[in-house]
Amino acid sequence: MPHPRPRASLTYRLSLSIWGMFLALLLLLSVLGYLAMRTAMDRMVPAIAQQMVELRARASETLFLQAEQSVTRLQRELLQRLDSADREATLARFDLLFARSADGLWRLRPQWVDPEHAPTLYLHQPPAGLSDSTRLRAVVAYDLLREQGPALVPPFFSVYMDFIEDGLMVYARGIDWGSGADATATNTGYPTMQGSEPHRNPGRKRFWTPVYFDRQAATWMVSVIQPLDWQGQWVGTLGHDVSIQTLIDRTAATGRDDGTLLVMSADGELIAHPQLRQRIAAANGQLRVASLGDPLLAEVHRLIVRSGQDSGAGLASSGGQWVAWSKIHGPGWYQVYLLPQSRLNHLLAWGLGALLVVGIAGLLPATWLLRRQVRRLIDTPLKRLTQAVDELSQGREPGRIDLPGNDELGRLAGAFDDMVEELAQQRALQLAHAQALQTEVEERRLFMTRLEQERARLLALLGAMDVGTVFVGLENQVIYCNAAFRAIWALPAGTAVVGRTVQEGVAAVQPLIANADTVLAHLRDANAAPDHPRHFEIELRDGRILLHNSYPVRDAHGQLIGRLWVQEDVTRQRQTAAQLVELAQHDPLTGLYNRRRFEDQLADFFHAAERVADQAALLFFDLDEFKYINDTAGHRAGDAVLNRVAAELRTLIREDDTLFRLGGDEFAVLMPHASQSDAEHLAERIVRRISQTPLPLEGQTVRLTTSLGIAHFPTHADNPGDLVAHADAAMYQAKRSGKNRWMVYRPDRDTSYEMASRLTWNDRIERALEHDLLRLHFQGVYRTQNGQLAHLEALIRMEDEANPGQLIMPAQFINHAEKSGKILEVDRWVVRESVRLLALHPHLPAIAINISGRSFDDPDLPAYIEAQLREQHVLPQRLLVELTETATVSDMGDAARFIAALRRTGCPICLDDFGTGFASFAYLKHLQADVLKIDGMFIRDLPLERDNQVFVRAIIEVAHGMGKQAVAEFVEDGKTLLMLREMGVDMVQGYHLDRPKADHPALRAGGVGQRH
Repeated sequence: MPHPRPRASLTYRLSLSIWGMFLALLLLLSVLGYLAMRTAMDRMVPAIAQQMVELRARASETLFLQAEQSVTRLQRELLQRLDSADREATLARFDLLFARSADGLWRLRPQWVDPEHAPTLYLHQPPAGLSDSTRLRAVVAYDLLREQGPALVPPFFSVYMDFIEDGLMVYARGIDWGSGADATATNTGYPTMQGSEPHRNPGRKRFWTPVYFDRQAATWMVSVIQPLDWQGQWVGTLGHDVSIQTLIDRTAATGRDDGTLLVMSADGELIAHPQLRQRIAAANGQLRVASLGDPLLAEVHRLIVRSGQDSGAGLASSGGQWVAWSKIHGPGWYQVYLLPQSRLNHLLAWGLGALLVVGIAGLLPATWLLRRQVRRLIDTPLKRLTQAVDELSQGREPGRIDLPGNDELGRLAGAFDDMVEELAQQRALQLAHAQALQTEVEERRLFMTRLEQERARLLALLGAMDVGTVFVGLENQVIYCNAAFRAIWALPAGTAVVGRTVQEGVAAVQPLIANADTVLAHLRDANAAPDHPRHFEIELRDGRILLHNSYPVRDAHGQLIGRLWVQEDVTRQRQTAAQLVELAQHDPLTGLYNRRRFEDQLADFFHAAERVADQAALLFFDLDEFKYINDTAGHRAGDAVLNRVAAELRTLIREDDTLFRLGGDEFAVLMPHASQSDAEHLAERIVRRISQTPLPLEGQTVRLTTSLGIAHFPTHADNPGDLVAHADAAMYQAKRSGKNRWMVYRPDRDTSYEMASRLTWNDRIERALEHDLLRLHFQGVYRTQNGQLAHLEALIRMEDEANPGQLIMPAQFINHAEKSGKILEVDRWVVRESVRLLALHPHLPAIAINISGRSFDDPDLPAYIEAQLREQHVLPQRLLVELTETATVSDMGDAARFIAALRRTGCPICLDDFGTGFASFAYLKHLQADVLKIDGMFIRDLPLERDNQVFVRAIIEVAHGMGKQAVAEFVEDGKTLLMLREMGVDMVQGYHLDRPKADHPALRAGGVGQRH
């Protein structure tokens, strides 16, 4: 057994090494940091001190430079005024302004003394008396200082002019120098005069006086002097007194610890020093540095003189002070800054301390992290290896070490793990074989269970289907059939189907099949080519039609295993399709052929007439005053009248002739192979029959009349369009001739009346647009299931200009607007007004607007709608655009492009009057509408008209199947509403719910509304 050895902690030794390295780095960082800071300070201190002293010098010299510029300007202006003065007037003005006092001095007369706004004067009388030059200078100087003195004194203490005749004119705000002077007052011998004497100042230069203390102002001052020469002689000076008290106070504010600021002249005289203020004052403001015996100040003066520069910086020879200086232009002084080296040493000590703190704060966490890394990378892996080896030596199975990384310890741990894993694999192989057998048995059991469950689900699915399903095997035997197949063929409950051959099954149900031979032929074809699907119909003797679909069935390997039959009873679909085809060509109210059938039949006739010469007649007629019945008795009464008229007309029509209802109360008869005489005979019978037919109306019997027009082919037209137009024109010719008559088309009477009427309406529409006579009324569209308001439909009206307050219905002017093109402006007005109302009522759900088919010719209308919505900040979903089906289907290309442009604006699209041209069902996928509005003629009397019920139900199913919503209009009673709700229509509108009105409650209530 190996002897245990004492542990020597590798981690402990590494930790000592790390901490030693930390201390060494900290010491090195401190030394290098001190040297770096010392070097940086030796470079930066002179530059910073020089910059600071230059800034102070510039701040101090501003007032001095301004004073120099001012006296130079005053000299120039005074000389200009003296040269240009009126001598006589000026001399006379002297006597007005000045007078000699009792003490012999000339002063301002008392009435002119104003120390706040004007200068004062004292002037000695020379033995020879005042000269004209003196008098002229006194007057001109007085006017100049009175004008400009108040503006100059705020920066300076005073502005003045010395007289060589021993006098002084001065302005200092509020000080009366003239009255304060006595007979002993003199400026002779003053520095201002001495410095201006020609023999002392031959260059006549501007100069600064020494510093002096002004006792009257109680402040230290210095003066800038400009010699004054006139007419070739020295006559005096001009000057400013400038206070330097602020400069002295600013210098005195500094202390020795932060450095010393002082002001020194170029001659070595102290002007300002914070510690020598009293000695400077005793020396009359200028203390000689040489008299102080201060070696530092003497060295400063030498540095300035030797440098010859306006500014500079350096270290004193003693090494104890940094010196920086900058010249104060004007008096020529120097701003000096002395910074003790001890202050910098103190800052270096603080910097070194901060560096040590930063070093400790940075290196200490790094050292701690390094120690943690040593523990993680070395100590912990070694402990895990040691523990695993101990477990293995004791006969236990150690766990995997799984050390991360690819270093030496990681590779050692990986080798140890491989060895342990190899031992574990040898043990695992002994169990693997036994477990494999058990797993295979369990998987097969689970597979069989899932197979049974899948079979049960498939049988349940096939049993629940409502189409007959049969599986036929390769031996032509039935393997499976569902309950729906038995129900389709009405097989008794005990009849065996599974296991029988196809031939036996067909033989059993052959009596039920109307086309048994055809069915057997199809089945034989399917057996001959089993790899292809087959589809055919089976007609039963009871009238039912079965759709038979046969599909090949293959296994997972692609091998054919039989065929799947799917049989569906499509009887109802075929019947509905036949009814729809019938409805597409018939008017749902009267059962007569409709306008589409009329257009098709007329086109077919002209197509045949191109090959074989023929003749035909076309009769157009409508009921006179029929609108009165609709307006007074309602649409139901009008529908009853139309049905009665249609029934009477059927009895008059020949077998070859065809009667059509074109819409409203308009009818037409197409008479192929008929002469004009035949047409006139039938027209007479029609006019007579209608006028003689009694019509019950609200308990009374009324009789209507008709106006009928005849156009003959080829007499009056050679194409369908002209034939229709001329028959229509003939009908209006009959109306103008008194109604209750017929008339053959006469070209000479075709357009005069219509043109006059059209022009009149065009003018009325134009005036309505110009004078804001168009109005919008609103009718609610409600959701069928809950009765909530879905949106409002905007209906246009026109106010009669001749009868204010009376409204004109759209039926009277819209046709004229469309023919003249004014409808484009009307549509834009409706868009603009509707969007404005939506913006005004943000809680209103939406407004639907009707757009004319003529607007398809206006490609800019979608962009106009989008712009209006954007300007008014209205969501596009709140503006529903309705287009009539007849307009869209008549020009499919333009309609599709127009709708696509509208959809890009985000507005929903509604197809209005849907069903009037039922053949347009096929075009729905091209038109991309969101809502279908079922035409009102299919909704009236819906509970009593079974054909209309089939048609409406079909429209709703088609709309829902294509993801669209369906709207029913003209809902006029509760029974119709209930039936529409059962059919699943999405929205309804009509008089049963509310009537169109300008102030709809939804506008007042913020868009909340509910009906039924």
